[in-house]
Amino acid sequence: MASANLKVQSTQNYDEWFHMIQPAYDDIGNPNFLDSNGDLVEGIYSGVPNSIYHELDAYSSSLIKELAKNTPAHVYRQYFSDEERKRTTAQRNTLDTGSFGHELILEPIGFYDRYFRVPLAIEYPNALHTNAELKDALKALGKKVSGTKPDLVKRLLDTDPNALIFDDLIAKSIIKGAGVKAYNEAVKLVDSSKCSTVLAAFNDGALSHITKKTPIDGLVWDDAHRILETFKSHARAKRLISNGFAELTVIARDPDSGLMLKVKFDYINKHAIASDVKSTRSANPNKFRFQCRDLRYDVQESFYKYVANLAGIPVKLFAFIGIEYLEADICEVFEMKRTRQVVAHRDMKKAIATLKECLDSENWYGYTKNDEVVVIDW
Repeated sequence: MASANLKVQSTQNYDEWFHMIQPAYDDIGNPNFLDSNGDLVEGIYSGVPNSIYHELDAYSSSLIKELAKNTPAHVYRQYFSDEERKRTTAQRNTLDTGSFGHELILEPIGFYDRYFRVPLAIEYPNALHTNAELKDALKALGKKVSGTKPDLVKRLLDTDPNALIFDDLIAKSIIKGAGVKAYNEAVKLVDSSKCSTVLAAFNDGALSHITKKTPIDGLVWDDAHRILETFKSHARAKRLISNGFAELTVIARDPDSGLMLKVKFDYINKHAIASDVKSTRSANPNKFRFQCRDLRYDVQESFYKYVANLAGIPVKLFAFIGIEYLEADICEVFEMKRTRQVVAHRDMKKAIATLKECLDSENWYGYTKNDEVVVIDW
């Protein structure tokens, strides 16, 4: 990484751009980012909740990245159609781990008021876990062994209130952290086969309206905290995420297309150096380089800088903080090569122009624009 560049910008006076930051809401709760007609107001805002940010009527980096690496048809399917793909448990755990690690680094205040850790089975090796174990325990007490797992748990606890049953430990943990009302609703979702487990019932905020704290799987919780500790071990990464602002939302209108654009920065320090925290399978520079290429992080950087500059934030330098946590605990800081930044800016501008064209024509074409016949050979 060209670390010298990050030092250069930090010594320059950037006219205290941060005085343009506005709170997302005024004193009586009205959104400053919307006018009286409900239209977006260009500006720099702090405190926009993620759920609200995603609903803002503007185009984001993720869409522009997708358009830079795929066809308009792919973008239409992902962002404009009603098709939906559910995440697998493994995908959910990976994404949640990154999200919670991200939150611990950038917005740690109140984390433990919002979430609590759910125990792991491995931490209670002497507890009863399986149906077979429950049935063996009931049989030893001379009780019936028929019924569903919840039936077996209830019957055993009615007979022996001190029985150590892992499902009961989970239930007590969730009742203590989320509240009995939220737990009972989660059980109903499981009973109606809408969720596979009580813990899964809390996914995607389905019970957030009645949940005191949100339960987090113990493995996800532990991994997220390792991400935080790994980040704190890297001196330069810590300096980049300091003396600045986390989670700023920037809204600006593209002068060429007229489209409203939006970004939400992980962090910008007062010297206008932006940083993006990425939890990753590998922080190996060679492997991370391919990840940057495949996911078009270069276009993301270009788009973020472009929108920031439109709004008056003089961001020129952008760091990626890659944190590996699965097979090792490693933090590395990366910066895009200047020639790559030039190519990315061109691709980003082309993607915005293509988006405008597709929106106007309603033609979300695939690999060929005008239904050409493609001649192939091998």
